[in-house]
Amino acid sequence: MIRRCCLGALVIGLLAPGLLARQGILTTTDGRSLSGDIQAAPDGTSVTITLHGVTLTVSRDIVAAINFPADAQSDFKQRMSALDPNDIKGRIDLSRFELAAGQYDLAAQAARGAEQLDPHNPDVAILLDTIQTQRDLDSKVAMAVTPSESTSESATANSTAQYLTMNDVDAIRRDELRPDDEVRVQFFHNVRQRFLGSQGNAANFYAESDAQQAMDILQGGDPHLARDVYIATDPRVLLEFRNQVQPRILAGCAAAGCHASGGSDAFSLDTDAKELLPAYTNFYILQETGRMLDGGDTFGRGPVYRPMIDRLHPESSLILQFGLPRSLATTPHPDVHDFKPIFHGLDDPAYLEVFSWISSLAPIAPNYRIKFDVPGGKTSATRGS
Repeated sequence: MIRRCCLGALVIGLLAPGLLARQGILTTTDGRSLSGDIQAAPDGTSVTITLHGVTLTVSRDIVAAINFPADAQSDFKQRMSALDPNDIKGRIDLSRFELAAGQYDLAAQAARGAEQLDPHNPDVAILLDTIQTQRDLDSKVAMAVTPSESTSESATANSTAQYLTMNDVDAIRRDELRPDDEVRVQFFHNVRQRFLGSQGNAANFYAESDAQQAMDILQGGDPHLARDVYIATDPRVLLEFRNQVQPRILAGCAAAGCHASGGSDAFSLDTDAKELLPAYTNFYILQETGRMLDGGDTFGRGPVYRPMIDRLHPESSLILQFGLPRSLATTPHPDVHDFKPIFHGLDDPAYLEVFSWISSLAPIAPNYRIKFDVPGGKTSATRGS
């Protein structure tokens, strides 16, 4: 979850019981931040925060601080009025400032102002997408953290088991980040200055891209610093998976229903995966699963584990092999009724696109440390435990 900061914020350790609800930012002891209408319980043992129509109850024991920013609307109007009528960069910077503060409507307003001045600006397009994505994610996380009272325990369990969580998404984004990625990174609580207090050369560090700076901090081994680095958009390998690879896979192996959610096969993917959580869940399932198959000429006779995504030997990945016509595959898809290959052959542009994507992944898969049971009742690979 984004950790938010605003100019003029008043930091309060505790709320006096009985205060009226007021827009603010609540920070928990584990570093999470929630922005919404905050009110203390009459008995002083908890705090409620309402965001996107969902009310969360947070115990006082895990409240680290509560911040009440100055009037965001008035501050925004003053900042906008100070900009030159043709200042595109100023509007983009203001939009990013409001996004970091959790003021999504104001962030979108500033971004659309920049869009009117330059309709084809790629930074504006990415920014508007990021604002909408973060708005949606905040709502999803709130619903996952505190289901409504009418939601049954069984329904809650099914919901949490269906998709990865935002924490899992954060873990994947961090581990799949590369120095040349064009991602939106947010650094909170002066984390870069804190990092440089004990490591590195400041001039060299600030000459790096935001992605490289983030990697330096994340790989530094200090979890207190790592939790203040937020990768707000998809690294390249996840962006390509969502936009190019996943649609091809879903149009093939999941289209007939055999590998779709609720299908007859234990291995299944979510076919309606345009949104972030389902898409990352599909990526994780493909990354963490495989089949025990005959070794053949390459590995010798006997059962051998073949991964869906083989980073060391991309051409052996089952999502490629199973997608080829059985006559062309070194590891053919099982002989099932109505099997239709995804790819026409080894020179099929779709095959080459997926092959190129797998080849671009790091040779050794990261340990995401995610606990998630893949569809069909099989627990995901042990390295995620």
